[in-house]
Amino acid sequence: MTKPVQERRITWTKDNAHLLAGYRDEPRVDMGSILRAMRRQAPLAIICALAGIVIAVLMILGSLPRYTAVETVLLDEERAELLNEVSPLPNAVWSDTAVQSEIEIIKSRALAYQVVDLLNLDEDADFLSPPVGATQRVLGLVSLVTDPLARLLTPAPPAPSASGSDESESGGGTAVELDFNLDVTDRDRAVQILRDRLSVSRSGRSLVIEIGFADFEPRRAAMIARGYGWSYEGFQLVTTNEIAAKAEGWLRERLDRLEQKSMEAAAAVQEFRATNDLVEVRGNLLTEQQQSELASALMNASANAAEAEAQLESMESLLARSREGEEIITVPFVEGQFGAGNEALRRDYLDGRLRYRRLVTQFGPDHPQAQQLKGSLDLLREAIEVELEQATEAARVSYLMSRSREESLRADLEAITGSSDTAVALRGRLQQLEAISETYAQVYRDYLARLEVATQQQNFPIAAIKIISPAEVPKSASSPQKKAMLFAGMLLGGMLGVLIGAARELLPKPIRTVSTLRQELGLSCVGLLPGRKSLDDRGAAAARSRTLERLAQACEVNLKSPGGLLVGIAPLSSGLEDPTALPVALAAHLSRNGARRVLVIHEDPAHAPASSESKDGIETVSLPAVLDSWSDTKSVVGGQGFDFGLLAKHLRDEFSFVIVALRPISEASRSDPHAWAYDTTLLRIPWGQVLPGFLTDALLDHPRFRDSLATTVLEDAQLATARRYMNRGSYEELAINA
Repeated sequence: MTKPVQERRITWTKDNAHLLAGYRDEPRVDMGSILRAMRRQAPLAIICALAGIVIAVLMILGSLPRYTAVETVLLDEERAELLNEVSPLPNAVWSDTAVQSEIEIIKSRALAYQVVDLLNLDEDADFLSPPVGATQRVLGLVSLVTDPLARLLTPAPPAPSASGSDESESGGGTAVELDFNLDVTDRDRAVQILRDRLSVSRSGRSLVIEIGFADFEPRRAAMIARGYGWSYEGFQLVTTNEIAAKAEGWLRERLDRLEQKSMEAAAAVQEFRATNDLVEVRGNLLTEQQQSELASALMNASANAAEAEAQLESMESLLARSREGEEIITVPFVEGQFGAGNEALRRDYLDGRLRYRRLVTQFGPDHPQAQQLKGSLDLLREAIEVELEQATEAARVSYLMSRSREESLRADLEAITGSSDTAVALRGRLQQLEAISETYAQVYRDYLARLEVATQQQNFPIAAIKIISPAEVPKSASSPQKKAMLFAGMLLGGMLGVLIGAARELLPKPIRTVSTLRQELGLSCVGLLPGRKSLDDRGAAAARSRTLERLAQACEVNLKSPGGLLVGIAPLSSGLEDPTALPVALAAHLSRNGARRVLVIHEDPAHAPASSESKDGIETVSLPAVLDSWSDTKSVVGGQGFDFGLLAKHLRDEFSFVIVALRPISEASRSDPHAWAYDTTLLRIPWGQVLPGFLTDALLDHPRFRDSLATTVLEDAQLATARRYMNRGSYEELAINA
């Protein structure tokens, strides 16, 4: 006899060591369980996806088509460069920030007002009161409920205090009252509609901006998109002209002040010069020019004196060497002295010396011609020395003249410099006044040039944008986007189904499989009995036959000889499709075609036949009828009540199997009043209706029934659904439940 296990704990012993083989503390992902869960919840996800598609179809059918016209604008760099040439203010380079700024300008209310005024949209009743589709009506009805709740949850703005208003009225200063008209007009409504339907985007990373407008009327959408392009271009021109006009006004004001200051500074310079007798020649003061010329002449004279001194030292050195007996055959040229005779003496001396050496070599120094040539050479050497002395004296005279001129110029320069030291402060002050005057004059010229440019730009008909693709009348509706809405509805519905399915999988699951009873509760189970919803299942008949056969075998195992077997069979709870079907079917299997006598007793008279029935060795009767027929002295103990044990003994002697169909154990008023008398008990569990914890608590509340429990059976099962909870290809799926 199998007893249920309430808590299954695995401890390490020699007998169960193989059960712990491969066990790890870390969690493991069971892909089989995940796939089975996906298979179970797939119909729910499909149903939700189909519901999303249906909702999307309804929204498409309930939405009015909108047509979008697109105007393409190019931010022209060449025009921007042209504006830079004529603009007093530098134009921005088209960076990402600048392009985003242009997009925000197009979306602004200021440009929307210009479009409304250009096209008179505030006078167009169709534009101000567009048609409303069924989807918008439904959303409007929803907003009727949500808006009051939102206003109720929104805190009220703080009310102005009376003391604060009194203080502002009685303050020391005079309060300025500004009259703002905050009433919403048709023009404001038109602007709001424009901004709601406007779409502005940048084409990739280019300088192209696409201005799109959606409307229920295709021609009006194209007209408004073009109006945005014209207004944007006009906005650029007007903005440029306004900037230029403001710059011109400011420049004129500054020029008037600069002109006055420049004239005052120039007059101060001239007055200072006249007062201090500072004469200017060729852009410089007279004393400064004289000083510059004397300094230049002094530098030249110093250079000439140094050159003459060097030449004199060279001549004196040559003369000293000549007097010491050294042969000097060259006399340097000195300015103011002829050098032709020096060159003739040098040639005669060199020729004579060459002839003398030849004669000495051939005839010796005592030869008469050699003696004559030696005398001639001595005379030539004396002549060269005389020429050298004259050249030295000429160099000395040239040096003395250069030194004298240098000293004269130095004296003149020191005289002029000494006399001008007294006017240093005057010249410094004059330079300050001239610098101030020149600064004012330069600033005045710059501002005058900017004023000219600003004046020209006011009427410069070039904007930094260009419309490269005017908006055309759209031929097809841009919304609702049917494919996108259908895909979104299917995707959102499928995701909702997946979330619901995941929640269902995470919630505690009712008992649906034999493995759940065996592995989680430790109870034996013979299988599943298909319910009415599984009658068309091709495996229903085989599953029912196999389950009943296993149930009969579980009873026959406990059969004792020679007496019969008292079997108590009870459902866990009410709600079975046919409470009497299983006891009768089990009795048919136990009777073995009439070979055994089987008695079926129904505890609930409502489920028993009106009178005892007998067929093929099977008798069916109600429990009250059995008690009435067996109520004699033998079954009464001391006049205190009916002896069920004595009755069970008589029934075992007469029948091979006595099946007592009990009431649901979870609804019994008393806990097992006669369970001690049963040889074995069977438990009928409604498939997919009770949780494992409910079954455990019910068995704990009926300990005698639990101690005699032979096996359980899952009744009224849906085989198609049950297979989704079984491992594919397992014995439970293939053999037990067909």
